[in-house]
Amino acid sequence: MTIAVSDVFSGLITQQLAALISILGKANDYAKENNLTDKDLLATRLHEDMHPLSWQIQTSVELIQRGISRLTNQEPVNLVLDEPSFDKLILRIQSIKNELSNLNSTALNESADVVFEIPVGPDASLPLKGKDYVLKFMLPNVYFHLTTTYDLLRMKGVPVGKRDFMGPF
Repeated sequence: MTIAVSDVFSGLITQQLAALISILGKANDYAKENNLTDKDLLATRLHEDMHPLSWQIQTSVELIQRGISRLTNQEPVNLVLDEPSFDKLILRIQSIKNELSNLNSTALNESADVVFEIPVGPDASLPLKGKDYVLKFMLPNVYFHLTTTYDLLRMKGVPVGKRDFMGPF
């Protein structure tokens, strides 16, 4: 079975962004129902040495946006990720989801064998073909931060479950 790079974006990534929008909507409702501010929930951490919920969400989004840029032969831009509320985060994610629907499938698929230098630290990079970048670097990182987002919200009592995480089919 062959998986086209464009299928990853039109399928998996689009599905996970829809799930994230739904989960953040539930978090927003939960905060309002329980007299919590967005700031209260977005500052949540699993452990003091880990990044907060807001960072987990924004990093998921940044990984996807950088992936789109790299794979469509555009220079990844440094993003300003400072959304202070669930509403603003949802708008950002919806914008990316809309962007995915307009991606050039041919350009994405042509990137499968192109080698990209992926920064993995201040003085290091990892050469990966486009397909390997998507399947071995981008997707695992996106899922890690989405899972952490889900876990942080569950820990705080937000009523989300596995079906919410899976998103629409």
